[in-house]
This record gives sequence, structure tokens and C-alpha cells, in this order.
Amino acid sequence: MSSKSYDNHSHACVCDVVHFINDIQDAAVEDSSCPTNCLNPVLGGNKGHHSHVNTRPFILYTKDGKPFEPVYKNDYFESCDDFCEESKFLRVENVDGCCAVVRVLKCACDDDHGDHSRVRFEATDTCITVDLTFFSAIQCLEDTFVSL
Repeated sequence: MSSKSYDNHSHACVCDVVHFINDIQDAAVEDSSCPTNCLNPVLGGNKGHHSHVNTRPFILYTKDGKPFEPVYKNDYFESCDDFCEESKFLRVENVDGCCAVVRVLKCACDDDHGDHSRVRFEATDTCITVDLTFFSAIQCLEDTFVSL
């Protein structure tokens, strides 16, 4: 990770990681030789096999240690109570310094795997501009394909 400073902040760890994730999503190169972590230099490398992936989903944590859970419009419900839902799963769309545009991802179950349901992510239409300096931690999840 670089020791860059963004907007006069001396501690820009989350900014650096989101920049890194954005770069690998843009490159979308496949290689399975690296261990699982946010700084795996190859998108798809943390799956342990070659596959078509375009996203490294992640969770941002606020300074009080809670997941950031923005609201997105839920198209599957017509009730006012179910109109909006929260999701903590994000995909970086663009980043400039410590200002990032992130897309909210929702979980969906894929029941086509016999006895096991497989969780997959779906893109929502909700994108949010965030100041990455307001977050204290980032947790990356397994690289995946998200239809955009």
C-alpha cells in the first residue's frame, strides 16, 4: 500500500485500498496465484481458480465500527414499507482522491446448486458519493461477477 496523503489527511488507508480495488476492476486480469485479501493484485485471484469476474465487493466500516449500510430502492416490492432496503455490500465505480462513487449491491440467492443455495450479488441503480476519510476499515469479499 502506498503512503500517499489525500486532501491533507495523513492516514488514508481506506482511500488507498479503494483506489487499488478500482484499478484492478478496471484491469480485470485473471490469475489464481495470490492469497485472499483486499490487496490481492489480480481480480479473481482470491477465488482460487480462473473465472470471469469484474468486481471485488467490500464493506466499509464507520469510525464507530459499524458497517455503512446505505438505502437502495427495492424494485420487487410495491408496499411503502418494503420500498427501500439497506445493504452493506458495495462496488467502487470511480474514485478521485478520497472521494469515491460506490454502487450499492444487493444479495440474491441462486438455488440452482442442489442442496446448497449460493449467494450472488446484483447491482442496484443506487450510487453514492462518499468521503473515504470518514471510514476506519474496509473488508473485502470474494471476487465475483456482477452484471452492470
